[in-house]
Amino acid sequence: MTQPVVLVTGCTEGGIGYTLCQEFLKRDCRVYATARRIESMNALQGCEKLVLDVTDAASIESAVEKVIEDAGHIDILINNAGAPAVGALLDTDIDDARRCFEVNVFGLLAMCRAVAKHMARRGSGKIANVGSVLGYVSTPWDGIYGMSKAAVHSLSDTLRMELAPFGIQVTVVVPGAITSNFAKNATTTISVPKGMLTQKLKLKARRAKTDTIMLTTLMSVVFSIGSLYQSVVKYIYARANISQDPRCMSTAVFATYATSKLLKRYPPRYVTYGTDSSIFLLFYYLPVFIRESFISKAFGLRQVKPIANE
Repeated sequence: MTQPVVLVTGCTEGGIGYTLCQEFLKRDCRVYATARRIESMNALQGCEKLVLDVTDAASIESAVEKVIEDAGHIDILINNAGAPAVGALLDTDIDDARRCFEVNVFGLLAMCRAVAKHMARRGSGKIANVGSVLGYVSTPWDGIYGMSKAAVHSLSDTLRMELAPFGIQVTVVVPGAITSNFAKNATTTISVPKGMLTQKLKLKARRAKTDTIMLTTLMSVVFSIGSLYQSVVKYIYARANISQDPRCMSTAVFATYATSKLLKRYPPRYVTYGTDSSIFLLFYYLPVFIRESFISKAFGLRQVKPIANE
């Protein structure tokens, strides 16, 4: 029996992709590990390492063609590369939001398009797209990322049906809270804009001599208050670091489980595993008002201070 050829994206040390590569190697697979920077995978031994940026069409084509040239085919594609975006929906920088979607959704789709055509010619193959429990249920302070992962789930469900006639199987890998370097990257994306002091603006408004100036000044108050969530900034940072809790599952344990499922002849459509993953599945089936009440309390929404009536 020939070695299964596995191509994994997003294999920077300390992440899920890195550990997945190690697990596939243990199971006698030929593994191609990829990342935007080769040096981020220096400690990964036994894999063939390639530069791959999933947001760059030329980079995708070059990497995929290199694997096909070397190995002749790709048996399993693991779309693991991901970008975080933490913060309230109204605060998240639009460029950060676009970046999140470019990597998590459009980059993933581009990889599927590049690899699936080769799999279709052979009449077999497996594609595993890494989603998230946030693809099941949204939470505050992670809305953009959750949106992107919900899109991954939806995309995968459609892709599974469309690729079935060609013998290609599609699985959504759904991690719960997994301890990895992803949280460190997520913290850098947090945006909680700080506004001007409304008290000073009120004084300016009192000195205004005309209704026109008064209106202009009051409008500046409305647009200068910054984030509506300054009072709960600690909850936003806590959300970014939630997977660093000691109780969270290690990447090694998660990768061992996920790999065993993906190497089955007929892998499941969804592989959901990790700390709190069962809770999110439960939330998915609960009435929305119950779910939102619990989540709002847990993520500090009840501590948000309303804007004073100016």
